[in-house]
Amino acid sequence: MKFVASFGAVLALSSSSIAAKWTNNGNYWSSTMGLYSVSVAPKNAGKVVSFQYKKLDVIRPGEAEGAYFWPAPQHAWNWPPPASFTDSTYAVSFAIDSSEITLKGPVNPTSKLRVTKKYRFDPLNNTFSSTYTTTNTATDSVRHFGPWEISRAFTGSLLFFPKATNFKFVNPPGSGLQPDLPLTKDDSLGWFQDGTNGSSKFFRDGAEGWLAQIKDSLLFVKTYPDVDSAKFPPWESDVEVYTSGQFIENEIIGPWTAIKPGDSLVWTVQWTCQIMPKGFDPKIGSTDLKAAARGLAKQATTSSNRPLSRTFTPTGVRPLVDVRGRLLPKSNRVLQSGGLGVLPIR
Repeated sequence: MKFVASFGAVLALSSSSIAAKWTNNGNYWSSTMGLYSVSVAPKNAGKVVSFQYKKLDVIRPGEAEGAYFWPAPQHAWNWPPPASFTDSTYAVSFAIDSSEITLKGPVNPTSKLRVTKKYRFDPLNNTFSSTYTTTNTATDSVRHFGPWEISRAFTGSLLFFPKATNFKFVNPPGSGLQPDLPLTKDDSLGWFQDGTNGSSKFFRDGAEGWLAQIKDSLLFVKTYPDVDSAKFPPWESDVEVYTSGQFIENEIIGPWTAIKPGDSLVWTVQWTCQIMPKGFDPKIGSTDLKAAARGLAKQATTSSNRPLSRTFTPTGVRPLVDVRGRLLPKSNRVLQSGGLGVLPIR
């Protein structure tokens, strides 16, 4: 049987108000659209603390769980992550129609990087979109880093993704991890069934720009600009999975990029979900799962027009066209296409 993204889910979302509003619920700001709901926490570096589809938790909820963003590689800041990326209060602002929330973080005193997060629902392609802008506020030198999104899943989840190559990075001695967390099945896709793995991690080279997760019948797909393995940040890769025994982390990373003083690296990730229908084949290697995940990934990117290259704009110059040469009504829309770009600091 071949399954595609649920028409009912698309219809339900499209029939909602085009501009999903954000409302304050104490420590969180929340929004709903169609079958989705989300909450973000400004006091916890603007992380996503809840994301639900049909009232089912897609990621582990809570201020110590959820989904968050770091600049890669980890070895640049070791452990724990800097407070400016994990625990600081982010300033909140909104689009004119309140459909998009912006959370602006403080400057990290060591790296001089500032992270700004924008969240919105897109009713046209049935996605929740996260745009991460990392700005080099330094005045003296270039900063090198890659964007990195991590979300925590429930134990027992199955993760799978297309493979570009057989690349793998082996955890070094002294890391406290196994040299490599082996995949459960390794063919044109990588398949990993979480079990009793303890603390370990794998690093792989993804293809097609998507990573899927399923728990029971709830399928969750992240789409992102695919990265060539030659552009991975040092000691990282574009698809990574960490297991702890209590949770599993679903991680994607963008390209290792040099950002000049005053410039910003902008990276967008889309999330989309569906409930698999009764009778689907849940087994590892399932054709049903491959078709459904690819259907969601295609749906998520159909209207996003993601550019495949980055754009550098001289500091102080407002861009008038996007990377394909099309005139923009407002310059701040240049990076809402779901890809990678570099713009001057505002």
